[in-house]
Amino acid sequence: MVVPSSICSVLLLLLASAACKTHDVRTAQRVLGEVPSFVQESIFRTPSRIQGAQKATEDLAGPVFNTFDDFTEDIPYAGIATFAHLNTTNCFSSDSDNAFDIGVVGAPFDLGVTYRPGARFGPAGTRMGSRRLSPSMAYSMDHRVNPFRDWATVVDCGDIANTPFDKLQAIAELEHGWKRIGARSPKNTAKSDRIRMISIGGDHTITLPALRALHQTWGKVAVLHFDSHLDTWDPKQLGGGVTKNSEISHGSMLHIAHEEGLISNNSNMHIGSRSMLFDNDFDLNNDARCGFSYIRAREMDRIGMDKTIKKIVNTVGDQYVYLSIDIDVLDPAFAPATGTIEPGGWTTRELLHILEGLSAAGLKIVGSDVVEFTPVYDNSAETTAIAVSQIIYEILQWMIKVPVRSARSG
Repeated sequence: MVVPSSICSVLLLLLASAACKTHDVRTAQRVLGEVPSFVQESIFRTPSRIQGAQKATEDLAGPVFNTFDDFTEDIPYAGIATFAHLNTTNCFSSDSDNAFDIGVVGAPFDLGVTYRPGARFGPAGTRMGSRRLSPSMAYSMDHRVNPFRDWATVVDCGDIANTPFDKLQAIAELEHGWKRIGARSPKNTAKSDRIRMISIGGDHTITLPALRALHQTWGKVAVLHFDSHLDTWDPKQLGGGVTKNSEISHGSMLHIAHEEGLISNNSNMHIGSRSMLFDNDFDLNNDARCGFSYIRAREMDRIGMDKTIKKIVNTVGDQYVYLSIDIDVLDPAFAPATGTIEPGGWTTRELLHILEGLSAAGLKIVGSDVVEFTPVYDNSAETTAIAVSQIIYEILQWMIKVPVRSARSG
């Protein structure tokens, strides 16, 4: 049966009148179509909707509800993907007017892998995984700091372009990109006289050109190498071959860095190592010759996190530190998306606790990379991507807490 519209109108008015007589103003509003909808009262409301809701409520119900930010400044799932919704700038040109202090830069390179490829997509995957972070909501309950709104201006520099066809040429292009960023002057010179960078890999080979680029500013650095593997393999053990091209890989780059005089002679450390070796005597003897000691993954179970931190601090001392984190230092349960996976690693919380402890100790961090994230192996919850972005956030906290000045600044 079709009810005439005039009858519907009368019924609506009668219902509204009855509701008003019982002082149920909101029921009357709903019937008359004046009450704000769920969306209008939610975090997704717009200013125009808020104004309409306020007027309706003022007219019929007195005091209005509190109005807050409409959440459109940093919607976590919208916009062009930059790390933590940071601003971007041309970090590679000294002519750029946009000064900054810390740059997050991608190194989409995986020509040095020995097992599963795909780390060239790590920078893009990390930026997607960092969507939950933003400058407007990044205050740490642990550090009591928002690293994006403290003394340092932090930007996303984008990626360093490099050829996918020639490994040596790509490595040279990466080094050139980092040198161009490092040649710029920071914004807050009262705190730090050099720009610092956090690089997103890419496979672990990228640490070599990064160290080459840093050397002209910081000299020899102590490398803190969080990884399930040693990565000091002599090319005679891993790679080798008949050309120089085959010697450089994600397992030999620290050996080569030592041979080139880029790193400390005796203050470097592997942390979280647990992989198999080719040869016990040769591999470990060569590792010691490269200036490394190590804390095995299982050792922390025996000595605890605080003693692990103390051991690292005592090894490094007052030297400049380059921090290199291979995501496979974590157990596959917490970071499955990596190319050379090893069971028996640490939890994400354990790694973050150690980084916080090194920051609190005031170790002078001059640069960092987080590498070997291969998004194609991640799960639908983006477990590895989110872990990588959280690690970078923790490194930012460290850099904010410990400003560093170069001994070569005169």
